[in-house]
Amino acid sequence: MTSNSQPTNDAASGLGLAILRIALGVTVLATWWGNVGDDFYSADGLRGFFDWAFTPAEEGGNGSSLGIVESIIDGTVLQAPGLFGFLQTVMELLIGLGLLFGVFTRFFGFLALLFFGGLFLTYFGGEEWIWTYVILMAGALAVFLGRAGRTLGVDQVLAVRGPSSLRMLW
Repeated sequence: MTSNSQPTNDAASGLGLAILRIALGVTVLATWWGNVGDDFYSADGLRGFFDWAFTPAEEGGNGSSLGIVESIIDGTVLQAPGLFGFLQTVMELLIGLGLLFGVFTRFFGFLALLFFGGLFLTYFGGEEWIWTYVILMAGALAVFLGRAGRTLGVDQVLAVRGPSSLRMLW
């Protein structure tokens, strides 16, 4: 603290990044919870989502335009949608919890960046407003680069007591 009781720039930046980290965690968890309730992560749920994402807008879909993304999804996720649904369920839950509690924040921030980037590419060129995912990617990148778990997070303890060989995770 400075003499006029204002937080230092480092403390204020750390708090700002922690608030961003927590907000991203809550966002991921709230979306995850809704998706669990809607059976989104089932084989039929994933198939239905990607059918909608790549169906032209004039036929009632999103109309995503990146054929390479559709090809990758068809060749991987839709070959074993039950398995990928389970993996997606676990990944989103862990990302949300990691960000919320600030544990392994750099790792989960990077995973969130990849996750939001995948959503951006899936929706690109369609009816969905893709800039939401740009904002989410920017937030995840800031959390990753700013080591946002070191304020109001478990990483604050891990940074002091954890093994230095794993320091890049927090």
